Amino acid sequence: MILVLIYILTIFFARDYFSIKEIGLFFILLGSVWSLFFLKYFALNLAFLKKVFQAIILVLVGLFSILQNDMLVLKSFPLILSVLFFFAFVYAEVSQEYFLLETIKKVKTLDAKEENYLKKTHLIWIVVTAINVSFHLYFLFYASLEQWTFYTTIGWYILLACAILFQILFRNFYEKNFS
Repeated sequence: MILVLIYILTIFFARDYFSIKEIGLFFILLGSVWSLFFLKYFALNLAFLKKVFQAIILVLVGLFSILQNDMLVLKSFPLILSVLFFFAFVYAEVSQEYFLLETIKKVKTLDAKEENYLKKTHLIWIVVTAINVSFHLYFLFYASLEQWTFYTTIGWYILLACAILFQILFRNFYEKNFS
C-alpha cells in the first residue's frame, strides 16, 4: 500500500517537472530497491513472489513507460494491481481455496458456520474488486490526472469502506437467515 501511494503521488507531483522517461526510470529504481529489501527471503517459490510482486510490476511498468513514452502506461500500475486482486478472488472461488478463510484461521479458531460465511464472502469481494477495476479503467482512460489521483489514493478506500459495511450487513442477514 505504501508503495502504491508513493507511486501515485510521485506521478501527480513529478509530471510537471520530469519527463515520462525520467519518471519511468525512477520507478524502475524504486521497484529494484524495494525488491532488495526482500532478498533475505529469496527463493524461487510463491511466497517470495508474493512479497515482491508489486515491486516487479513497478519495474515492468517503469520499463514499458520508458519504451512507450506514455503517461497512460505510468498510470496503469494501480489498475494492474486491482486486476490481480480480482483474479485472486475469482481463482479462490473457482478452486475453492479460500485465502480469506485460511488467513483468518491463522489467528482465530472458526466453527463450521463461520467458515461457510467466509467462503460466501469471496463472492462479495469478487463483485467489489470488479467494481474497483471498472472504476480504475474509467479513471485511467476518461478522467483527468487529478481525478485519477483522487480515486487511486482516496476513492478506492471509500469503496473499500462501503464494501466492508456491506459485508457487515450481509453477515447479519446471513446469520439471521442461514444459521
